[in-house]
Amino acid sequence: MKLAVAIVLISSAARAQPVPPDQIAALQQTSGYKDGFILAASDGSSKLYIGGIAQFDGRLFVDDNPDPGADQFYFQTLRIDLRGTIFDHYDFRFLPDFAGGKLVVQDAYVDTRYSDALKIRFGKTKVPFGIERLQNETSTVFAQRGLPTNLVPNRDLGVELFGELARGALAYQVGIFNGVADGASGDGDLTNGKEAAARVFVRPWAQSGIWWLANLGAGGAVTYGDKDANVAQPDTPQWKTPAQSTIFQYADTVVADGLHWRATAQGTWYAGPLGLLGEYVRSTQHIVLNGTHERVAASAWQAVGQWVITGEDATYNSVSPAHRYGAFDVVGRVEHIGLDDDHVFDAGFADPTKSVQSAWSSGVGADWFANRAFRAVIDLERTWFELGAKSGNRATETSIEARVQLAF
Repeated sequence: MKLAVAIVLISSAARAQPVPPDQIAALQQTSGYKDGFILAASDGSSKLYIGGIAQFDGRLFVDDNPDPGADQFYFQTLRIDLRGTIFDHYDFRFLPDFAGGKLVVQDAYVDTRYSDALKIRFGKTKVPFGIERLQNETSTVFAQRGLPTNLVPNRDLGVELFGELARGALAYQVGIFNGVADGASGDGDLTNGKEAAARVFVRPWAQSGIWWLANLGAGGAVTYGDKDANVAQPDTPQWKTPAQSTIFQYADTVVADGLHWRATAQGTWYAGPLGLLGEYVRSTQHIVLNGTHERVAASAWQAVGQWVITGEDATYNSVSPAHRYGAFDVVGRVEHIGLDDDHVFDAGFADPTKSVQSAWSSGVGADWFANRAFRAVIDLERTWFELGAKSGNRATETSIEARVQLAF
């Protein structure tokens, strides 16, 4: 901002025509930085926010035989974040990701906003369902999301109504989307079937002024859709551990065919330096293999805890350091995912020597928030399995995940 003003002053001085003070003030008011670079129209009706997210990770598998994956460095996220408002009432976001040497458009939507109680979104966005999935990628307390995310839709194209009532005490979202597999994202659809989603989240004491109750909230969400079998778009899920090892997948010729519904219960509580997040997810899907149909049900849950040991407030939207040296926290979680029965193995829909029936995981971690933009993470996770090997259970997996994150 100061550089732009200086350039204007220099160019004006060269012309021997001084810039009036009111023009300098106008330049300062229409550009700046606050958690991202800002350009704004002089009347304030239109704004452009330019941000970015870089998450550079390192993963190490510890004392596992056989080794479930490669020890490696990689970019989890490498994004440019363009957000803005046009003529006061129209918001947009464009979020491309270049991690892994590929271009993937994560978000691309337009909001029409005339009231906080009713907004309309068109485009590609997160499906309103899982509470940890809806949390910003830069704010999750662990580097990788938990096991329930395997049963939660990620991003999809559709139309969504959303808003907040009673000064934020109640938030709702409802929409129609193309429909994606559990844990997946989509950029189009090859079938006529679509998926409806609805979510409600309540914070009864949000305006009470009681500090230890103000950020206590609970809610639930559902999705409901009907898919036509299509081998070009099977819409069947894969499960992954927190270390991103694949632990469940269907046979290659299995496709989704019929009803698919999900339900979740979720809650958060933040009081001073303490934070808790919990969710339970259930997914029931109809699939087909060579004319044989099967109804498959799976469920997952997790409980996540956080303690900011330097005293700052824990929040759903990360930690804002209050000390010169930044903020530190410690975190922990326990989680589970599993099939309700073993029919998928008996009927040949999945191979029990390659896919597990259930998995437990527990993890601990620590974070350093140097400032609002820079964060360092280290996590230790251990996961146990039922089935998934040629004989007995798949070997226990232990991993260390480290991350350096820059987000603005």
